[in-house]
Amino acid sequence: MPKTPGYKYKELSLDKWNVASFRAYMKDRHEELYEIPYVTNNYGMEGKMIKSMIDEYGREVVKRFIDECFKDYNPTKQYPGLNFAFMYSYMRSKILPRVLKDVEKEAKREKRKENGLNYEELADKL
Repeated sequence: MPKTPGYKYKELSLDKWNVASFRAYMKDRHEELYEIPYVTNNYGMEGKMIKSMIDEYGREVVKRFIDECFKDYNPTKQYPGLNFAFMYSYMRSKILPRVLKDVEKEAKREKRKENGLNYEELADKL
């Protein structure tokens, strides 16, 4: 089966995304949010950072991390845009722990559902 080009990320489920898919997603989001082109100094280095995060945390966490960085970032005249290298280098220590905590909470909630336990309903009854 031939690989789908990254720019067709909209046609793929998240578990099929690769570095090119994330890059195309960020380009589209960046232009949508900031109305300027996505720019990075070194696509190779940025690709390695994305790949490293995918390998360590998984695609869902990487996408959430990117989305939270876009949400958190306030453009300035000097820095009107954002790229993954900046996210990874300067925003990761603030944003990633929050994303990981949310993912962990959701996983625990799902596990309780699978086990038939609904602590929210139980708390309401008490």
